[in-house]
Amino acid sequence: MVFEHAHFTVHEGMDEGFESAYPSVREALLHAPGCQSVALHRSADRPGVYLLRVGWDTLADHTERFPGTEQSRQVREAIGPYVASSDLIHFEETTL
Repeated sequence: MVFEHAHFTVHEGMDEGFESAYPSVREALLHAPGCQSVALHRSADRPGVYLLRVGWDTLADHTERFPGTEQSRQVREAIGPYVASSDLIHFEETTL
């Protein structure tokens, strides 16, 4: 398994809208091929910053298969208006 860590900074004052959009994002992701888990975390020390952690069967499920899916479109449409910036990193499941 590979974990996608997507860090989102939300436009000022749009936290509530971003959080309200999350249930539909979670649902879309969980129906995407290869997606196993989805969790959203609010930063404890940086207002407007979130971590979306998604578990994928393989890196290719996220980077190659997911972008062309209906679920990908749904995710972009749901949270796109709220996101000021984002950063994405993939991590292996293996604990060192």
